[in-house]
Amino acid sequence: MGYREDEVLIRKPSYGAFYDTPLDTILRNLGRDTVIVTGTLTNYCCGTTARQAYERGYRVVFGADVTATDDESRQEPELAVLRKGFALVLSAEEIADRLSAADPASAAAGPKATAASGPA
Repeated sequence: MGYREDEVLIRKPSYGAFYDTPLDTILRNLGRDTVIVTGTLTNYCCGTTARQAYERGYRVVFGADVTATDDESRQEPELAVLRKGFALVLSAEEIADRLSAADPASAAAGPKATAASGPA
């Protein structure tokens, strides 16, 4: 999977995108206060990243239908835990609607950070 020229590629060594990476520093330098989580696996990498973002004081939005597990029976229980204490869990459509309604200048400003799995 490729990434765009305006994205920062971050290679993560473990489940969470914040552990032993410059992601927190990059987001703070860009003035970002919200992390939107998508990807796989919901109950491992995505859930860990959401928790790490929450612990660092970010608002966390978690994509319910743009994350997946290798066992469907684990998707909803993980989403329930995230809803209860760590993230606003929304569909992709709801996320897009909220981004569209946000200030276009701040939504379009600056590069975006993308975490890529490395050896775990």
